[in-house]
Amino acid sequence: MSARIKASRISAGLSQTELAVAIGVNRATVGHWERGGAFSPSLEHLQALSVTLQVSLDWLVHGEPSVPPSSTHATVSLSPRLAAEQRMVGLSRQLPLSFVDRVLALMEGMAAYL
Repeated sequence: MSARIKASRISAGLSQTELAVAIGVNRATVGHWERGGAFSPSLEHLQALSVTLQVSLDWLVHGEPSVPPSSTHATVSLSPRLAAEQRMVGLSRQLPLSFVDRVLALMEGMAAYL
């Protein structure tokens, strides 16, 4: 699985840091996953990896189907809105809940003017 995570990340054109921010983990965690060993992503993180890297969960976990993701994944990018939302979620996981609540209240207030 570690090799598939790394290959998919590279194919998607993401650095370890960019992937980590997108799924809400530390860069070192992505590095541990890519090296294998005792570190494996949780199911929640596997799902986030699958979406972010645009590969199937089955392929990511089991290598099925046996054909790796096509090179078209490198040219497919997330919509700017989805990419921004993933960055916001990733960053919010590193903030105190009280701060996240304030940001949400600010966004809700701004939505009333749109």
